[in-house]
Amino acid sequence: MSNIKERVLQIAEYNGVSKTDFFKDLELSYANFKGAQKMTALNSDAVASILSRYPDVEPEWLVTGNGPMLRQGGNIVRDEVALYQDGGMPNENEPGLIDALKQVIASQEKTILALEGQVLILKEERKRL
Repeated sequence: MSNIKERVLQIAEYNGVSKTDFFKDLELSYANFKGAQKMTALNSDAVASILSRYPDVEPEWLVTGNGPMLRQGGNIVRDEVALYQDGGMPNENEPGLIDALKQVIASQEKTILALEGQVLILKEERKRL
């Protein structure tokens, strides 16, 4: 199974957008999706930005990799006026979005715990030097 950042790259490929343009449009750094950084968590703001910009993407697929990449019924077209009125953010009542974001938060909490452990190890090593 792919990780969330690999699925984000699949969205760019599916839409035929260059990775440079894709990440610039989302205001994300492409460097965070390459090499070792590709295995790190993706924050909830980035997930919200992706789902807002690409509303046809199934939130559950993006976060977990389960189910189809696209929502049932094909592309969802959003009225440009509504997009500006709601700030371009996905509707909190969209099916699965809250659960998907909760999974992102849980993943980030695990990442934080792992990083805190690494900090403690580094502090101990520094004391020994």
